[in-house]
Amino acid sequence: MHGHRRAVSLLSSLSLAGAVLFGVTAGSTPASAAPHSGGSAPSPIQYTTSTQPLQTVGTVDFGSLSGTSASASAANHTATANGHRSKSATTRLGRPPRGGHGTERKISPGSFSIQKGNVAGEIGFPGVTGPESASVNVPPPGVTPFADVEPPDQATCVGPDASGRPIVFDFVNDAIAGYSTSGTQEMAVTPAYALFDQPSSAFMSDPRCYYDAPTHRWFFAMFVAGSPAPSTQFLAVSTSADPLGTYKVFAYDTTDANNPLGDCPCFGDFDQIGADANGFYVTTNEFSNIPNAAPGFNGTDIWALPKQGLEAAASGTGAVPAITRYAVTSDAFGASTPTVGDGPYHLSPAATPPGGTYAPDTEYFTESNSELNADNHLIVYALQGTSLLASGGTPTLTATELTSEPYAFPPNATQKAGPLPLGNTYGVTTPPTIEADFNAVQQTTYTDGRLYGELDTAIGATSSSPGVDGIDWFVLAPQSSAAGVSASIVKQGYVANSQNLLYPDLIVDGSGHGYLDFSASGSAEYPSAEYVAFHSQPTGPIHVAAAGVAPEDGFTCYPPFGTPASGCRWGDYSGGAVWSGRAYMMAEYIPPSPRDTESNWGTFVWSAPVH
Repeated sequence: MHGHRRAVSLLSSLSLAGAVLFGVTAGSTPASAAPHSGGSAPSPIQYTTSTQPLQTVGTVDFGSLSGTSASASAANHTATANGHRSKSATTRLGRPPRGGHGTERKISPGSFSIQKGNVAGEIGFPGVTGPESASVNVPPPGVTPFADVEPPDQATCVGPDASGRPIVFDFVNDAIAGYSTSGTQEMAVTPAYALFDQPSSAFMSDPRCYYDAPTHRWFFAMFVAGSPAPSTQFLAVSTSADPLGTYKVFAYDTTDANNPLGDCPCFGDFDQIGADANGFYVTTNEFSNIPNAAPGFNGTDIWALPKQGLEAAASGTGAVPAITRYAVTSDAFGASTPTVGDGPYHLSPAATPPGGTYAPDTEYFTESNSELNADNHLIVYALQGTSLLASGGTPTLTATELTSEPYAFPPNATQKAGPLPLGNTYGVTTPPTIEADFNAVQQTTYTDGRLYGELDTAIGATSSSPGVDGIDWFVLAPQSSAAGVSASIVKQGYVANSQNLLYPDLIVDGSGHGYLDFSASGSAEYPSAEYVAFHSQPTGPIHVAAAGVAPEDGFTCYPPFGTPASGCRWGDYSGGAVWSGRAYMMAEYIPPSPRDTESNWGTFVWSAPVH
C-alpha cells in the first residue's frame, strides 16, 4: 500500500447550533517559485485564493464551564456498544508511487538507549484519561451517548494564568483540563464541545491550542465534520490574557459545496495551527463526504487570518475579519484531478515559541511526501507578505523542494504481553498492534532563522521484516525573497531503538533547545511516555517520563471498529510547548488508574528545564 491517508469515518449524524454562512470571492492564482540557490529547487505549485466570512458563534467563559472533578471522573465508567465515539475507524486511500521512489529505501537502525532516570528538575503527573473523557461527554437523557473516544489526539499549550503562574492545558479528543506545573487541577476535565459553544451531539475532532506570547492571547481550535454537511472549523480566541476568562468563538464553513472537482460536500480533516507576527493560520486536508466519490481528496487548504484583527474582534474592539483561503491543489508531490486525489497533503504551519524570532513578514509550512511508502524529499512553503492580511490583502504563496534523508511509512507497533480484559471478550489473548503515524510532518516550529520538524518513519525495514517505528527529525534554514523561497538542510537524523517510537513532537525554545517527546511501545514495553533532549540535535539517552502498566486494550482494537490485525488507534499526535525556561510535554500511555469497559488510555503531562 502506498501513501496512506487517514480520513474520518462518521458514526452518527451531526447537528450544529445555527447555520454557518459561506461566501467566495472567485480568484485563480497559479504560482511557482523562481530559481535560486541554497540547497533546494523551486517547486511549482497551483492554488486558488478566495475569501469568506468568519461567523461569530458566541462567548464562552472557561472559568465557569461545567466539568467533572478528577476524583469523580476516574471512577469506572461503562459505555454501551452504541456509545462509541471514534475518529477511529479509518479509511485509507492508496496512492501510486512517484517515479524513482519506492519501498526499497532502507533506513539503518539507531542506537539510542533507554534510561529509567529522568532529566534533573523534571516534574510530571497524569493528565486526562479515557474514562474521564467519557464521563464528561455523556449527553442529556434520551440522546444516544457518545462516551469513549479513540484516539485522544493531543494538544498542549502553556502560558501564565491571571496571577502570572504557569498553567498548562491538556486538550484531547474530546476533553480538556488545565493544570499547574505541579499537577494541581486549575480547570476541571471539561467536554470539548463546551469550549466552542456547541451541543453535546457535536462530533468534535482534532484539538489544537496555542498561546501567543507577544499578544498574550490564547487560541483553541477543533472541527466538526458534517454528515454529509455542513462541516465547520471552530476557533476560540481569548478576550484577554486570562486563560480561564472569556473566549469569543468563531467558525467558518469547510463544506466547499461548489468545488469544481465535483466530490463535495467535503470536510477539512486534521486541522493544524500556526502563527507569525502578523497572522494566525489553520491548515486542513479536504476530503469528500460523499461515499466512493472521485477524486475523494482535493488537496490542502491554508486558512489565513490577521492575528491582531482576530484578537480585536474577540475583545470587541474591532470588526470580525474575513478569512482568506488558499486551496492548494498541486505541487511536486502530486495533483488533484477530477479522477485522482493526489494533491498536496498535510502542510504543517510553523509556530514561534515565546522568546523566539519570527520570520520577517513570512509564514512557513513544511510538507513531506506521504503520497509514497518511501521518499527523500521535503517541500517548504512560504506565505510572503503576511502584513497584507491586516488590510485585507492577499500574501503570495511560493514553495521549494529539498532532497532529504530517506523516510518511510511506519509499521504498526508491537506491545508487551499483558492483560486484555476487553480483548478476552473477543477471544483475543495476544496484545494487538498499535497503529503508527503516517510519514507526514506533524508540528513545525520556526525561530531564529530555523525550521524544526519531525515525522514518524520505518527504521531497519527489510524484505522479510517491517522494522520498527522511529523518528526522523530535521532542522532547515529557509530564506524568503522577492524571487520566492529557498531552503537548505542544516541538520537531520533519526532517533530509534529496538522498541517502537510513536507520534513524535519536537519542542524547542527561542534558541532551538528543548526536547523530542513521543510514545513508545514494543516487546519489552507497554505503551509509555518518553523523551530525549534536543540541543541542535537529539542527545541521548531516551528518558521514560511515565512507564505504561498494560497493553492498549480499547474498543478500536476490536470489531466493529477495528481488528487486532489492523491495529488499535493511537495518537494521532503528541503535544508540547515551552514557557519560562521549561518545556511542557504530553504523550499518550497506559496509566495505572482505573479503566472503563471500552478504553484504558491516558495522557501524561510533564515538564523539564530547557538548558
